[in-house]
Amino acid sequence: MKTTTVEFPNGRGPCVKQRVRATIIAADGRWYSGENDCLSPQEVCPRANEPTGCGYELCRQVCRRTGHAEVNAIRVAGKAARGGRLFLEGHTYACEPCKAACAAAGIIDITIGAPA
Repeated sequence: MKTTTVEFPNGRGPCVKQRVRATIIAADGRWYSGENDCLSPQEVCPRANEPTGCGYELCRQVCRRTGHAEVNAIRVAGKAARGGRLFLEGHTYACEPCKAACAAAGIIDITIGAPA
């Protein structure tokens, strides 16, 4: 069963610098998705001049990011994440904290790219 498009509650939205989506395909075939959700999305990214991987404190302080896409997908999947595979779109790698979160949730594989 595939997920539908992630909808953001009123006033929330995705990161303006880089929209990233993580999709977990659970062992039973169900799909769960999360994005890099912000409670206070900005029109201009406070990290606009920072290289990838730097300035994440601004994401928390200014945009009030709830988590990276991987962590948000794990939250949506809950226990169904165990034994699942995660697909990451819109980014070229999973950061170390996200890899650790995936391992703790029982994700067996992280693939960069859209699920097939």
